[in-house]
Amino acid sequence: MNNLALLGKELITRPYLTLGIISWVILLALAFTSTQAMQRKLGKHWQQLHNFVYLVAILAPIHYLWSVKIISPQPLIYAGLAVLLLALRYKKLRSLF
Repeated sequence: MNNLALLGKELITRPYLTLGIISWVILLALAFTSTQAMQRKLGKHWQQLHNFVYLVAILAPIHYLWSVKIISPQPLIYAGLAVLLLALRYKKLRSLF
């Protein structure tokens, strides 16, 4: 139980860990549901679930920027690429909201 308390404390005091775990859980769900069998089983809900990849595209670069704790080119490049890719999908994103 002590380890769970430590984990909870770390997640509260280090928000970049929270973003990383949220992103990881979403990507794990997407990986498990990426087979054709799962696509058939989920039907129209499959696409709704896989639209969460756009949330990961926002959260993951923020997680990376926060976790390095310094301004360096690599996380800024990844964040810029994420913004560029999201901009290219702007019409689809507008239809989601």
